[in-house]
Amino acid sequence: MNFLKTFDLDEVTAFIENTEANQKTAAVERQRIEAAVRALSAEMAIWKQELPTHQTGLLNIKNLGYELGRLLAERDLRRTVTRPVPVKLTSKLCVQDDFATDWLSYWCQELRTAPYYHRKIWELCYICQVLFSEGKLAAGRRGLGFGCGQEPLPSVFAKYGVAVMATDLDQSRPEAEVWRSTHQHAANAESFRRRDICSDEKLLSAIEFRSLDMNSIPQDFDGQFDFCWSACALEHLGSLAQGLTFIERSLQTLKPGGVAVHTTEFTMDKGETIDNHPTVLYKSDHLIEFSQKLQARGYEVVPYDFNTGGGILDRFVDLPPWAHELYIPAQQYAHLKLSIDGYTCTSVGMIIRNPE
Repeated sequence: MNFLKTFDLDEVTAFIENTEANQKTAAVERQRIEAAVRALSAEMAIWKQELPTHQTGLLNIKNLGYELGRLLAERDLRRTVTRPVPVKLTSKLCVQDDFATDWLSYWCQELRTAPYYHRKIWELCYICQVLFSEGKLAAGRRGLGFGCGQEPLPSVFAKYGVAVMATDLDQSRPEAEVWRSTHQHAANAESFRRRDICSDEKLLSAIEFRSLDMNSIPQDFDGQFDFCWSACALEHLGSLAQGLTFIERSLQTLKPGGVAVHTTEFTMDKGETIDNHPTVLYKSDHLIEFSQKLQARGYEVVPYDFNTGGGILDRFVDLPPWAHELYIPAQQYAHLKLSIDGYTCTSVGMIIRNPE
């Protein structure tokens, strides 16, 4: 057999040239990639060196803001108010000026907490003040709380003679795990009986508990309560729409003349917001449109005041980490505004009245 093959010399030359060109191209590309990797490695090394300084800088700013809040609280918020103040509030945002009022100081005393600039303190005091000024904190009244967790509010209301039905998500539900792990979940009435707030066992015994999904309020609650409330719970129901549906459904639990007061997360940023997420953020557009819907159905929505406040702590936006074992104090003394996933947020309270 003939194993020899005749090649065209030009074809062989072209093949060799193409191979050499491909090898040169590959070598150049390899050098370029290697150079890029070296540059990236150098940048990463610099970034790693600068990261602790950057983190420390952020923590220094947080500490400075917290220290300012602490000093302002010690100077301006240490007052004794002996009786509740008959001040009517609007649906509104949490602002620094509210902390200098007698109504907030009084309810801090009732809640057994020292007043300092934290929006969660504002939410609890706001709910108390609204319900007191509406005449709902009185013997013979019935109140319904949603997503109560470890709130002190049931004991405060019981102290005023209210029969309270406190609710929280069934502890067997997987969604309840995050609240259990952070000590923000309740499983029985005893969880709400704060004897440092109300020493009268008979009054505390009027606190009842029932497991409840806020997305599915049972019909046997309808028309049974003089007031209902929730404190920053409805933004965790899955979406903006579900939170608003909950508010609308909660109104059906009220007697004629009853009042609902709810607080939730509010972003002051324009444009898009967070929806369909474990925590959603409401904007003024959502609340205005929703209030118009409720008014068309005959409910009275107390007008909103979307003023974000003019105090120095209204302009301090707290950033994570919310707690730090080395640098951040236990109390967040300047936490009226905060950043949630890059959105500047605060708390908003809304007041809705059921017609007589």
